Amino acid sequence: MTGSSETLTTKDNERIAILDILRGFALIGIFLVNMLDFSGSGLRADTIGLRGGPVDRLADLCIVMFAVTKFYLLFSFLFGVGFAIQMQRMEQSGRNFVRVYSRRLFVLLLIGLAHSILVWDGDILRLYAVAGALMIPLRAVRTRTLVTLASIILLCGTVYFGAVPLEKASTLMARTDLSVYTAGSYADLVRHRLAETAVVDIQIPMVFVMFLLGLAVGRAGVMGRIHEYVPILRRTLWWTLPAGLAGSVLMLVGYADKDPRWVSISVHVGAPLLSYSYAVLVISARERLGFLAYAGRMALTNYLMQSLVSTTIFYGYGFGLYDNLSPLQSNVVALGIFVVQLLFSRWWLQRATMGPVEWLWRSLTYGRMPGLLKSSGSSR
Repeated sequence: MTGSSETLTTKDNERIAILDILRGFALIGIFLVNMLDFSGSGLRADTIGLRGGPVDRLADLCIVMFAVTKFYLLFSFLFGVGFAIQMQRMEQSGRNFVRVYSRRLFVLLLIGLAHSILVWDGDILRLYAVAGALMIPLRAVRTRTLVTLASIILLCGTVYFGAVPLEKASTLMARTDLSVYTAGSYADLVRHRLAETAVVDIQIPMVFVMFLLGLAVGRAGVMGRIHEYVPILRRTLWWTLPAGLAGSVLMLVGYADKDPRWVSISVHVGAPLLSYSYAVLVISARERLGFLAYAGRMALTNYLMQSLVSTTIFYGYGFGLYDNLSPLQSNVVALGIFVVQLLFSRWWLQRATMGPVEWLWRSLTYGRMPGLLKSSGSSR
């Protein structure tokens, strides 16, 4: 490390690009998983892998095996890295990190509450806001302590959820009156979401674990020197990828047998290993996947738009296609929507400095409206 300002700027730009590419990649998987619930009752009626013909059943099983949990964990890790980066930048500029970041998380919580009540009950933003607040007192804890705490949470989560019935491990797996999605008005859906009973979601422990690991990696500046670690990361794939895939098989077995023990082991052990493997593969191919950065830079906007568009397409108050498309067709719809989002993100970011919801988030955090549109002479 030379210490020159030019070198630091180059590394900072590379780090941001890598993180945005990973965020864009994670958004694809998150959307495919969420589409299971947007498009039909597979999760709520416990019919995943049993719908339609062989191709449709395979489509369901592939999403469960290769996507469920894995992409949320990757995004959670990136949230932890972002937490560390913002902390370092605010401290270097003399700003009060705790005060500013607390406001940032509070605004995120409000956005998550609005999303969960007004649009879709599978919201993850509320969990991110709460977990992010728990990160603040841990921001200066030694890396060894962070890893130890993460290991303890992982172990406790594995044991606890291994004894919890699957329908009580997630709101989206809970039994409910499905007619509200097929024939209910928008007001009916809002009332239904307000009346839902809270559950201790199986994702909670691992989201926090990935936050902690992201904090450790972000503080160490690994993402800013990622090219130095690529050879080592690739070598780890020889065991993380097979182990992660084996854990995904356990998830299929657990769902098939209604056995929470196998699902818990898969979520807490197999899923993070496969999530890590995905990240390594994307990092290795980052020069060819740069286009994903457009979606990643507008991750919050795209996440919320996925919910808004999908519920409009499938719920009864919209086009009413709930449970009317096959799993394969639903996946095609999800990929089609994401391609449109990617094109829109590129178009928007050629003209604006950030996504519209990101702009709102920043405005409410700082109490003033930053510039949104680029000047006519800007090329980026």
